[in-house]
Amino acid sequence: MNTTQATDNKSKKFQPVTGDVGAQLSERVEQVRDLVEDVRAKAEVAFRDKPYLVPVAAGALGLGIGVLLGSKITRFIIFTAVGGILSEALGGEIKRFVGEFQNRLGEGESGEKDTA
Repeated sequence: MNTTQATDNKSKKFQPVTGDVGAQLSERVEQVRDLVEDVRAKAEVAFRDKPYLVPVAAGALGLGIGVLLGSKITRFIIFTAVGGILSEALGGEIKRFVGEFQNRLGEGESGEKDTA
């Protein structure tokens, strides 16, 4: 047995360059194609069985790209967009809550002053 050859078909790290290199290369290409087809098939099954994985995967991809960009302008745009969305959705409720809270504080202070 040659020491440069791997004993396992999956761990062919070192191979001697003897014989037809083209045949070895096309064999390796076939292995990679099979691997890609297997991954694609597993992904299709996973996305069909669990449809919520599509938006999760898209979000993870977006987060990864955002982290890679990681600039201050990107963070500013994201936080501004999220703030705008929250302001639209919850702005009235937050204002009402803060107003009621201020009224209760005002009533509590005036009630304490009257009893003292």
